[in-house]
Amino acid sequence: MSQLAKQPLITGPDDAYRYLRRRIIDFTLLPGEFLSENALAAQMGTSRATVREAIARLAEEGCVEVFPQRGTQVNRISINRLRHAVFLRTVLEESVLRQLCDTGLTDAQFKALEDSLKKQRAYYAAQASTELLDEDTHMHRLFYEYCGREHAWNSFSIINCDMMRIRQLQIMTYSYKVQMVAVASWENTLTEHRMILDCLRRQDAEAIAVMCHQHLGFITRDADHLRRLYPQYFYENEKSEDIIF
Repeated sequence: MSQLAKQPLITGPDDAYRYLRRRIIDFTLLPGEFLSENALAAQMGTSRATVREAIARLAEEGCVEVFPQRGTQVNRISINRLRHAVFLRTVLEESVLRQLCDTGLTDAQFKALEDSLKKQRAYYAAQASTELLDEDTHMHRLFYEYCGREHAWNSFSIINCDMMRIRQLQIMTYSYKVQMVAVASWENTLTEHRMILDCLRRQDAEAIAVMCHQHLGFITRDADHLRRLYPQYFYENEKSEDIIF
């Protein structure tokens, strides 16, 4: 089993769940890897019962699978689960962004979004992949918060593990290599964030709808290439389900 990054402060099942989910998303715990409750409990300084409760929650979300008498395995990435997640996120986010264009944002809300974009650029420059993805996620969560749709964001987050892992792979694979084309790098994502904020300032609902589909659509487009680069991370011979966006 992979070594976990640093000794976490675990005070209960929620902490254990968040820590393990983060380690799955950042590939510290690899797809297909078997997990030991005893080892995880020792590494996190907590009880097996706490780890077991966290694992049960991760299993409900499709992050891991529990095999009786064998143990727990980190699920490989499912292209079909990914496509369903991106489809749902696109429908939700277009609605949220259109609503924000209708209602407008306060100066304080725009400042928070601009500050988030600045942090993303700083993390990108520092090649801090995990922090970059966290801040990217924070910006999108603010969109939902500003129109009172936090529950929609929280509900979606239950099914977004594969989507988050693909985004982490995108950053790690495309963003820091000079030979990669610009459209595949996270620089393009930052540019799209800039354009989304500009659309919000203009309250241009039609333009922001187009940007939303383009911004999230790249996730599924890149997934097929990433599957060829990292076949060990994906399910083999998965029957494709076509989803029209």
